[in-house]
This record gives sequence, structure tokens and C-alpha cells, in this order.
Amino acid sequence: MDSEILYAVENGVGTVTFNRPQARNALTYAMYEGLAAICRDPAAHGDPRVIIVTGAGEKAFASGTDIAQFRAFSGAADALAYEERIEAVLDSIERCPVPTIAAVSGAVTGAAPFSRSPATCGSRPRRRASASRSRGPWATACRWRITPGSMPCSARRW
Repeated sequence: MDSEILYAVENGVGTVTFNRPQARNALTYAMYEGLAAICRDPAAHGDPRVIIVTGAGEKAFASGTDIAQFRAFSGAADALAYEERIEAVLDSIERCPVPTIAAVSGAVTGAAPFSRSPATCGSRPRRRASASRSRGPWATACRWRITPGSMPCSARRW
């Protein structure tokens, strides 16, 4: 892993840390791919029993995709390819064979991998949206403020 995403396994617990606090942990494509690779095949990455994802620093867990990743976009096809790429990463996280936990401290904005509604509890709705019609494929699902009382009872039980 490069220094933008840190990963360690200790006592069966894998910890992924988004390590770009100076950019509020905005994700690069390499960070997305690193997280997806761990989630697709945890056995090849230290064989953790659970994966905890967190952000470095105190200001943000993650702030979505680093906008510098969009500089090469020249049209709608690039935006749609981006959406497909991110959808594949999110599918890898959701299909991870071990439990994944977002240890959220600070803001979660944009299309960050765990920014979708906590109320979906792993069954997020499929939403296809053209980037030209929205501020991102998950813009409306990313405005949740997670507080101790805001999660549904079923999500708090464990």
C-alpha cells in the first residue's frame, strides 16, 4: 500500500486508514482501488476477521473523491466511466466476506465509500444518475449526520 492508504492486521482486525488529512482524506483512484482489493480478497491481505476503515486526523473521515481526479475528464463519457468505477469499488466493499466497520470521526461527504445512509444497513439502494444531472451519483444520500440517536434500532444492537 502507498502512504495515502495505510493497512495493518493485528489480532484478526484489519485496519484501513485513509491517510490524507491535509486534504480531509479525499480519495484518489489508488486509494479506492487499495480498499477494493482488500475487501475483494481479505485472505490475501493478512486474513482479518473484520475490517475497520477510518480516516487520519480529526477533521474528516473522508471527503469523497479528490477533485484533482477529474482534471482529465473531457465529457459525459468520462463521468459515466467514473461512476462505473466507483460503483465497482462500492460493490467490493459491500460484498466483502468479512464484516466492515466505518470508524467515523469527523465529516463524511461526497461519494466516500461509507457515506451512504446508515439506515440502509448494507442494503443500499441502487441509484443510477448521470453526473450531468447531479453533483455526483450519491449526492442526495451523502448528507447524513451520524449521531448516537440517529441510527435505527437494528443498526445499534451489536
